[in-house]
Amino acid sequence: MELKKILIEKMEGNKSIQRYDEQRNLYKALVDAYEADKTILKSYGDTAILKRRRGDDDDQEG
Repeated sequence: MELKKILIEKMEGNKSIQRYDEQRNLYKALVDAYEADKTILKSYGDTAILKRRRGDDDDQEG
């Protein structure tokens, strides 16, 4: 989630997102995903983080 926030800040500093439709659409999708993550964490807190991490570990082993 922190990486998304950093990327959003970098993209906001780059004026190209205001000129090109494709970059604007990608920026909007990133912001939407970031907001969804914030909502999930606000609603479920540590439970969502723990389940996600456990699932990530399972993927790496196989």
